[in-house]
Amino acid sequence: MIKKGRGISAVMHPTGFKGGGDPDQATIRLKADGSLDLLVGAVDYGQGAKTVLRQFASEALNLPLDKIALHNAGTDDMPFSTDTAASRVTFIAGNAVIDAAKNFKESVLNYASELLAVPAEELVIDGDKVYKKDDSSVTADFATLGAASNWGGGYIVGNGKYLHCPGQPTDPETGAVEFAAAMAYAVCIVDVEVDTETGFVDIKKISSAYEVGTCVNPLLSEGQIDGGTMMGVGMTMSEDLFPKYPATDMAVDNFTDYIIPTSADIPILKSVIVEMPDANGPYGAKGFGEMSSNPQPPAIVNAIYDAVGIRINSLPATPDKVLAELEAKQQ
Repeated sequence: MIKKGRGISAVMHPTGFKGGGDPDQATIRLKADGSLDLLVGAVDYGQGAKTVLRQFASEALNLPLDKIALHNAGTDDMPFSTDTAASRVTFIAGNAVIDAAKNFKESVLNYASELLAVPAEELVIDGDKVYKKDDSSVTADFATLGAASNWGGGYIVGNGKYLHCPGQPTDPETGAVEFAAAMAYAVCIVDVEVDTETGFVDIKKISSAYEVGTCVNPLLSEGQIDGGTMMGVGMTMSEDLFPKYPATDMAVDNFTDYIIPTSADIPILKSVIVEMPDANGPYGAKGFGEMSSNPQPPAIVNAIYDAVGIRINSLPATPDKVLAELEAKQQ
């Protein structure tokens, strides 16, 4: 018999290290052709950091995105980053980039002041041009400044950093600690069909809403949600490193035995992004990468309960576990 069920979950996820203490640095430098290098230590392993951090620099400097090249080839050569984890890069590294952009503008004005023989406080930066406030004919663009500084022994560079707060102590009695730089939220609704004869759970539809502060890049965010959703499905339904846990002798070591979802397993996905800018985030953004795979497991097991009245208390929710719980319920 096929029985239908619907489950819901609500989750929250911190941005950055719990208790703080995870700084980042960034550097922006002007090249001889007027384009910019953005140097960061944060790593992009698919979450879109290279694009988003360039977007922050582009916005802060009012420059086209293609004028800014991001570099993070090695930790020995780049500014410091605590790490790429904890859903922190957009928020922490993003704020460091904006701070570097502020310092870069100061460096531009100071050099342009020497080149144009005008006090820095009388100059204005407008995109890739610098001009005198009351006489726009007194001007130099970034290509002119870049060539003059690089070939003239100068160096126009901006350095930035960001630390939400130093590492906070944890109360030994209560465990209380300043929790995180920001908090993101999500709600997930899952519709399933459970076959009571085979124990197979067919996920028909997943509807989600994610509150991410300011959505800096909608396409990247949607991709993060879709990918995270299927990771959550995999964790819930099939992925099992130790099938005979707590015994470890049956641990799997290849993808023949470690079953992950494929494109054939994707149900109907409907996602909504909710924007509630965070006061401390870069242009209001929060981090939410890891959260995208968090709400599906509880929503799925709640949907199974709604369908057939059993609780799956260990994952994955394989057919044999469903059948065992159904049998126990009948007894």
